[in-house]
Amino acid sequence: MISADLHPEELQRIDELLRYEVLDTEDEKGLDELTQLASAICGTSISLISLVDKDRQWFKSRVGLNAKETPRDIAFCSHAILQDDIFEVPDTLADERFVDNPLVTGTPDIRFYAGTPLVSTNGMPIGTLCVIDTVPHKLDEKQQLALNTLAKQVVSQLELRLRNRQLERMQADQEKIFAILSHDLRSPFNGILGLSKILHENADTLEPELIAEMADGILESSLTFYQLLDEILQWSRNQLGAVHAELKTTALKPLITETLDLMAESFNLKKISIKHDINENITVMADVNLTKTIIRNLLANAIKYTPEHGSIDIEAKSSDGQVKLVITDTGQGVPQDIQDQLFIDCVASQCGTQGESGNGLGLSLCGDFARKQRGYLSLDKTYTGGAKLILNFPKNT
Repeated sequence: MISADLHPEELQRIDELLRYEVLDTEDEKGLDELTQLASAICGTSISLISLVDKDRQWFKSRVGLNAKETPRDIAFCSHAILQDDIFEVPDTLADERFVDNPLVTGTPDIRFYAGTPLVSTNGMPIGTLCVIDTVPHKLDEKQQLALNTLAKQVVSQLELRLRNRQLERMQADQEKIFAILSHDLRSPFNGILGLSKILHENADTLEPELIAEMADGILESSLTFYQLLDEILQWSRNQLGAVHAELKTTALKPLITETLDLMAESFNLKKISIKHDINENITVMADVNLTKTIIRNLLANAIKYTPEHGSIDIEAKSSDGQVKLVITDTGQGVPQDIQDQLFIDCVASQCGTQGESGNGLGLSLCGDFARKQRGYLSLDKTYTGGAKLILNFPKNT
């Protein structure tokens, strides 16, 4: 048996699969009907909508098969997602790649396989629509055309169900935004007003140390207010479809330097040390504004969860035409129960080391902005000294 290689852009492909929020969901009539139609047109006893996950292929829809998933290393669909068109095996017993495959030598006794990639709107193969039989077979031109057409309909159905889920979340998010406006924004603004009023009325009688302490409080509240307001405005623009990526070759170091200058007071307030050494020659294919927003949010998050006198390290690594921007902090780390959804959905935000509040929009927004640039965000789950977040840029072509 010969297992398939990983996709050349495997991490991005998995990220795209997860974007559809379809793994391990219930059967759905619209997709089941397409699977049934594929089997009827191609004259096979089995047909599947197979989604190729990290270590398995999971069947969103199936006809003629009871199994819900199989290991990826024996999956025919792992070979099919590497193709641009239909991947067909007329007789498995005559093909050295599959002759001793457990799916051939045992249940479901595959002798024929044909699968066409399910290519997402961002150009990534997330799985296949495949037809299978227990006897040798070969699709004619009309059947191949039908299978390709049905595969496009499957992707359209997945896009539609995702859009419906997004609309449902949007309604919930709108309620969340109103709550943020009425509470989270009001709280730092009330702090600013209260301290400003005290200073205005008693500046002549207050001790210099107390005045400096109040000034720090006003600055901290102002920074919190700005961060919250910026996230809400960015989120609103993104939800309205007003955010578009304009990719161009961009030097990474100036983006880092500019963001650090903008956030200098935030670091100083918690006496956090910053270490960064970005090679001036490192460039990425990126949208300047979206990338600066991502960097700013990642740093703000690191500051929030890093205690006083902690440290944050910024490093850029370039390898094989790809660039990884790594931001490491000495904070409290990311709770395990939210790690998988950190850059996909709004997650419950924990209070910072000094009680800083949050709204859960920032990292979800960053994840979306990274995907708009054909990049992705990831978390190093093996790092235990705090949190290590990685912005992965696509190949600079």
